[in-house]
Amino acid sequence: MNAGALLQVNDLVKNFGALRATDHVTLDVQPGEIHALIGPNGAGKTSLVAQLSGHLPSDSGQIFFEGQDVTAMPTHARVRSGLARSFQITRLFKSFTVLDNVALSVQARSGNSFSFWRPVQSEKTLTAQAMAVLHELGLQDRAQDPASELSHGEQRILELGLAVATQPKLLLLDEPMAGAGPVESERILQLIQKLRAKVAILLIEHDMDAVFRLADRISVMVNGALIATGSPQAIRLNPQVVAAYLGEEHA
Repeated sequence: MNAGALLQVNDLVKNFGALRATDHVTLDVQPGEIHALIGPNGAGKTSLVAQLSGHLPSDSGQIFFEGQDVTAMPTHARVRSGLARSFQITRLFKSFTVLDNVALSVQARSGNSFSFWRPVQSEKTLTAQAMAVLHELGLQDRAQDPASELSHGEQRILELGLAVATQPKLLLLDEPMAGAGPVESERILQLIQKLRAKVAILLIEHDMDAVFRLADRISVMVNGALIATGSPQAIRLNPQVVAAYLGEEHA
């Protein structure tokens, strides 16, 4: 095991009947790095992230976070320990305000006295913490708007903010730019670049231009198995990766 790794995954396996979604996956994420996980649709990337976050149990293998075996740890305990996930499809309370959505995530991390039966404004500390997150996201002017009124890209940013609000040490980002237009994608990319100063990131993303701009290392997953891990330049020049996924335009 890599003693300096923030996250260490050893020989992880997940089967769905006869389908092997993750096939003896071993990888690590170092403190402060952006580690991109790429591969074709159906490669097992989201299943792997679901195992790491605790949303999906593994059939075998081990997951270590900060040296602690978290393989059997429930999701909420992983969040408390600093391991947070954002989802491929946004999971917001659409009828709640933008501020309320973030406040709920802050509350989940801090365990303070917020409840659905009292307005968020009555929780001054909670509100201040949530507003600080919104300023970081650039959504402070939308704080009192229902989340349903945000554009798709703004909802992606808010959904990322829900993970940030838990004050993670490692963010698991599952296609944060999915469905966003060019302007909003660039905004999300810049936000991820800003976040890297305070949190390590495991990033699933199909936008290869964004991946090569952001990633310190890239792992390539095909048919449930990792076929390569290395620097962006090494991955770009890897013939097996080019043949299996990138194609000549990225070589």
